[in-house]
Parts: sequence; C-alpha cells; structure tokens
Amino acid sequence: MFIYKTQEDLSKMTPQDVDVYAVAMKAHEADLRKTELEEATKGLVSNETLTNELGKATKAITDLEELINQLKENQMGNTTGTQKGYFVEFVEKNLEAKPETTPSYSAKTEIKAQDLLVTKDPALMTTANVLPNVANGFNQLFGNYIDSTIYSTPKPDTFILPLVDVQTQAGTESIWYVDRINEDGDAEFIGEGDAKPLVDADWQERKAPVKEVALFWKMSKRLAQNAPSVVSDFRTHASELVEQKIDDEVLAGDNIGDNLAGVAELASAFVVPTELAGYYQDANIYDVIMAMATKVRLGNYKGQITAVLNTVWRAKMQGIKNSDGDYIVPPFVTQDGNNVGEVRVVFTNKMDNESILVGDLKNFKVVISQNIEYYEGYENDDFRKNLMSKKLEAFLGTYLPSSLTNSIIYDDIATVLSAIEQAEPSV
Repeated sequence: MFIYKTQEDLSKMTPQDVDVYAVAMKAHEADLRKTELEEATKGLVSNETLTNELGKATKAITDLEELINQLKENQMGNTTGTQKGYFVEFVEKNLEAKPETTPSYSAKTEIKAQDLLVTKDPALMTTANVLPNVANGFNQLFGNYIDSTIYSTPKPDTFILPLVDVQTQAGTESIWYVDRINEDGDAEFIGEGDAKPLVDADWQERKAPVKEVALFWKMSKRLAQNAPSVVSDFRTHASELVEQKIDDEVLAGDNIGDNLAGVAELASAFVVPTELAGYYQDANIYDVIMAMATKVRLGNYKGQITAVLNTVWRAKMQGIKNSDGDYIVPPFVTQDGNNVGEVRVVFTNKMDNESILVGDLKNFKVVISQNIEYYEGYENDDFRKNLMSKKLEAFLGTYLPSSLTNSIIYDDIATVLSAIEQAEPSV
C-alpha cells in the first residue's frame, strides 16, 4: 500500500530512496488514473476503446514496476551514488513521449519533479533575509527612523532692505521725484534801507524706472498630489530666490539693462577730507570707518551712519594685536565690534570683502510697486499633459536723490587706507 510522505520525511531520505519513492508514487497515481478512467468511461465508450486505454494504463504500471526493481537493484549494487536520478530521466522521457495523449499527466509530473528535486537545507536567518527593493534600499519591515526635514544648502541672510528707506505704492509704473539744484545766492546782514540780496534755484524733475524680478517653474499634477511636501519646499525655495535677488540688486545692482540701480552703484566714492589726508599712522579698519563717517558728517548729513563689511572683517577687527600679542580694542569700539564710535557696523556675506559701504543708508529709496506675488495656471498644452505652471514676480524701483549722493560712500578699503595713512618717513 502506497503512503504519501511529507517534505520533512523526504528531507531525511537519501537521493536513491527519493528516486524509488517518486517512481512508486507515479505508479500509484497511474493506478488511480486507471480506476478513474474505468469509472468515468462506463457506458460512454466502446469496449474496444476502453480496452485500448486500459491496456495503455496497464503497460505504464508494468513499466513503472520494472523501473522500481531496477532502482532497487542499482541501490544495492552501487555504493558510490547514482550519476543522474532515474526519476528525472523518467519524467523527461514521459514529457517528450506523451504530451498529447496524457497532457494532464505530463503537467502534473513536471510540478512534482520540481517539488521533489529542489530542496534546500534551512539556514540561520539574519537581517540579510529581509530583502530591499534595491541594494541599500528602504524596507518597511525594519524599524526605520524617517527624518521629515528636507535639507538644502543655506542661503545668505537678506539684510539691505531694513537699512534703506522702503515704501510700498501698489500699481506704480514709474517713480518721479524732484531735486532742487543750482542754488545761487545767500542771505546777508544789511544796513537799513539796503537792497536785499537775491537768491534763486532750479527744480529738476527726475524719473526712476520700475523693474521686474520673477521666476517660473513647472510641476506635474501627479507630483503635487503624491508629494505635497516637495511642492511646499520648492515654493519656499522659489520665494527665497526672489528675495535674495532683490537683496542683491538693492545692494549692488549695476543699473544695466533690466537690473536695478543698487546702493553701491549710486553712492559716492571716498574723497579724503583735507585734514585727514595722510593723517593716520599705521591705519587700520577702525580708522577707515571713522574717516568715511567723518566725510559724511562734513556733508551735514545727520542720520544714523551705518558701515557694511564682509563677515570676515568681524574676525579681522577682533584679531588686531600689539607687538606683544595683546588684543587691541579701541576705547571708542564696543566689545562686540558692532559699534565704532557713532557708526553701527553690519557684517554680511553679501558684501565684497575688499569693499566698504558707509553712510546714512536711509537716504537710499526703494519703492515696491508690487510685492512678491504667486500665480498658478496652464501654459500651452499643460492641461493636456497634466502639468501646472507657476511663477513668482515682484516690481520695484530704486533711486538716490542727487542732493543726497554724498551721504553714502562706497569704495575699496585699500583705497581709503592709502588716502588716510601717512607715508613712510624718509631717511
């Protein structure tokens, strides 16, 4: 009587025993097939057809029995093992010989052969058994910590708008302002009945253009729906780009083409006061700041004076030492270096480290016609392609009245040092 074995039983058997078992199983299944065929064909086929089918089944059983005997004899006489499983040869022969007459039989044989021959010993399981989708890829079965922060290269701080005079006038297309120029004559003390002195002036109308700053980007609706954090992050990035460009142009725009006229472009160059020319012995950055601030004050400008330097100068100013290696901080400089006399010092990465800006920066005017605004829509065939077009734009203009030009000075530090420092004494 044939008894089916479990996979555990099969794993304990030798390869020869597995072959014998497999052939016996096939013989058993062929006998079952014969019985099923007899039952299924009762009264449906002729005696001659039934006899032929039964004969074929009987012959298959006989062949299998002979094969079992051969396997047993080979097992007893061969102690070194078989070269190739007889069951495998039997399966291959049946798959080639009977695909049409017994298709279901050959198919079943193929599956059973795979189940029996593909065996693998159990092994130690490690984290390597949890397979990622790609090498070093994510797998949800592990305990994972997900950092939701989207990191990016930091941008420099914007700084210039709080230092200058900013006005907002929505819908402004052009900026108009007036300078009083050509002031002639003056008041005088006169005697009784004397003619009063005559004075006059002209008023010059001037125009400053409004310039546009903008950017544009495009995203698929699928990205917007499935990765909203990416959409939000890029919107922040886009806004920062516009803000950075405004800050850059207000500081140093060259007024060429569509560029703004920046503070550095409209400011005056340093002209050393007569009394300070060659005045300082071993001049340093503190002397530069004080000399430029004095030039502004000599022009009768009374507002808060601010000096703008590159960030590296904070270290340079605090690193000044005497010949003995002692740090030197002038008595008119605060310990943190943020005030030199009456001058407030601002350090920024956006300033050229070889230049310095000093003056009453509130005299520089910025008019915002349209602050940064966001728009979203379709362009060309975006609708058909499930894309969305987005943009940010702003409109603003800048100017510095000519009568206030000398209230702001921009120049190279080396140029100022050369103008105020004493020449080496001649031998």
